[in-house]
Parts: sequence; structure tokens; C-alpha cells
Amino acid sequence: MHPVFRPHHLAPRRWLICLDLLREHVVPGRPRYAAANAGVAAACRRVLEIARAGRWRIVHSQHRDEGPPPAAHEMFGAPIEGLRPLVSEPVFFRQGLSAFGNPAFAAELRRARGGEVFLIGFSLADTCLATALAGVDEGLSLTLLEDAVGAGSPQVSKEAAHAVLRPFLRISPSSRLMAQDLGAVS
Repeated sequence: MHPVFRPHHLAPRRWLICLDLLREHVVPGRPRYAAANAGVAAACRRVLEIARAGRWRIVHSQHRDEGPPPAAHEMFGAPIEGLRPLVSEPVFFRQGLSAFGNPAFAAELRRARGGEVFLIGFSLADTCLATALAGVDEGLSLTLLEDAVGAGSPQVSKEAAHAVLRPFLRISPSSRLMAQDLGAVS
């Protein structure tokens, strides 16, 4: 029996949600800095390379307080080098914890139903947790790439946040993406 050929345009689409890939998390002395975040940023970079090469739909969400946008010289609110969104990758700003608090982000991700959605970024105990749970409520099939998610501060336990999320979504190392040559993460 011959394998069934499925044209690329009919295959379920893969999505990547990138949360708060900002310098605030990797600059020593900043409140959200943790030494382990350098490794998280490197894992995020590898995942972004895979997603871009595979032509996934990549969306970014960043926290922004009310008021005017930050000044262009505000270096801590800028994306981490190597993790800057491309022109083709929308950036959605939010004021609350969940990226789904931005109506345009929520509308965009509704299109991801039926596809695989991967989540990377920072602030596991708040932003990633809130966004992941809201995504589950939206009916998305989510996978948290655990080595590409930073706790957000040195005081936060990744294990505690993972224990909360594990019943609701898949948690996997990003190395499985590479090992399976972009195959499905189980």
C-alpha cells in the first residue's frame, strides 16, 4: 500500500506563539532577569529558526502599559537580539496577563483551531500560564516547549507552573521538534 500524499496546503498548519521575548528578561540587574534566561533565549532562537524554515504562522505578544508607547531608546522593552519579529509576524500588545486579552490576538488564534500551536517565551508563572489556559478555553491544541519558556524571575518555580499546566496541554522539550524533523510532537 502506498502512503497517501497530502499536499502542503492541506496539512494542518503549525502556529508559534512568542510571549515577551524582551531584553528585560536577559539583562542582569533587571527585575525579571534570571541567569537561566540566556539558555531559554537560545532555545527560543532555535524554535524560531525551525518555525520560520517550516513556514509556520508566528505571532508575538508583548506587554505594554497604558499610555504612549515606550520611547524608542527604551532598551529593556525592546526584543532580544535574534528574536525580533519579522515584518510578516504580527505583534499584538496587551495590558493584562493573557495574550488573549487582546481581541485581535484572540481572533487571529481562532484560526489555529485544528492545527498545532506551540508556545515559547517568558513569564511562565503569569503570562504563559494565563495565555496557555485561555488558549485551551479557545479549543486550541497547545504544546508548551519547556526549555523555550523562562520562569520570568528567579523566585518562580518552573516545576510548580508545569504542575498546573500539565493536565491541560502538552509539555515537551524543543529538541523533539528537531529530532523528529518537524514531525508532530506527541
